[in-house]
Amino acid sequence: MIGSFLTASAASCLLPPALDHSPARDAALRRMMQGAGQREWSMATVRQVAGDDADLLFPGGIAEVAEAYFDLADRDMQAAAHGFHSRKLSRRVRAAIMFRLHDASGYRPAVRHALSVLMVPGHTRLLARSLARSVNAIWAAAEDDSQGVTYLTKRASLTGIYVSTLLFWLARGGNMATVEEFLDRRLADIARITRLKNRLMGRPF
Repeated sequence: MIGSFLTASAASCLLPPALDHSPARDAALRRMMQGAGQREWSMATVRQVAGDDADLLFPGGIAEVAEAYFDLADRDMQAAAHGFHSRKLSRRVRAAIMFRLHDASGYRPAVRHALSVLMVPGHTRLLARSLARSVNAIWAAAEDDSQGVTYLTKRASLTGIYVSTLLFWLARGGNMATVEEFLDRRLADIARITRLKNRLMGRPF
């Protein structure tokens, strides 16, 4: 149920606007992720961890903090994209997703709290933008250059894969081998569907 909601949210905003960022905001976010631990997210928590300037850095409140964190994770993933070596696009997509989850493995509860903030009624627009940015960033990190209808269908397909894998990781991320197996199954399912569709439409595959 949650996965369907998140997937629909991301699909509603496939071309989200870029989010402003700065070194000061990024530094505050990193302190927040490393220091928040199991605590619920609130501006009081942000001020305790990131300092008294938190209100100036994030005037939109805790929802802006959560959205900004996911944007930072997107940029970190893209910065590491040079290491995603494979001739196959699907393997580069896999590498991007797994890098993202490995990179956040030390503060999984904080990621859960950040996602929970954006799932509060009234924040659905921010949730949609955040998830759509992440999906677009994964494709960018994988060096996908598709356009037009293919651009949209690829992102719609990856949204379901990324959301389901993210939720699986949040629930069972202590065992990364299990997470990798789950992601591989989802990618294999999409590959089978694509091959079947190409066969039915008489396209090469």
